[in-house]
Amino acid sequence: MHLFQDSKIFIIFLSLISVSSSSLSSYSPQLEILYWPVASNEPSILAHISYDPASLKSDLINYFPPADLSQNPVRVGFYVTTPTSQKHWVGTTAAASLLGGDDAQKPRLRLHISPSNEIYHVSLNSAAASISSPDSLLLELVTDESGPRPHLNRPIVVGPDGKKPQEEPEKTLFQKYWWVLLIVTFLAMSGGGEQQ
Repeated sequence: MHLFQDSKIFIIFLSLISVSSSSLSSYSPQLEILYWPVASNEPSILAHISYDPASLKSDLINYFPPADLSQNPVRVGFYVTTPTSQKHWVGTTAAASLLGGDDAQKPRLRLHISPSNEIYHVSLNSAAASISSPDSLLLELVTDESGPRPHLNRPIVVGPDGKKPQEEPEKTLFQKYWWVLLIVTFLAMSGGGEQQ
């Protein structure tokens, strides 16, 4: 009987560990995107999103489209907490009409992710409405991509006088193949017909 109770406790313990590990592995950061008309004193909530920086997938949890799109321009962004300041606004300024989508165009939020997998900037533009996305707000995660790197510390070849050597201009057709013309002329002159 005692062995049966120990195995029961062990099974319960294992199930709790598996549930907690699955909930930790499915954790994805969430962000509250705000819109803030320039004439207003405080921002309003535009959307709640969750994102996974590893797979570059994002989900729209809630979207609250602004009721009044006549206030132009609006700030779109979010607050971050830094060690130097409690709340720091990060965002962009856009026309309020970008937030109001129609059948052909929808607002698109681009969330820019740093190499440390944190969102550092948000931008707003309009995109063509697709049938595959029924949401009225499109989300896109953008990572930093490395651009072309310059070739540094490449040795510079200099002439004996310390200056860069002059590049020679390309030779003409006659300068390249003068010897062929000389051979053809010699054969034509020496291969005359027999004299009788």
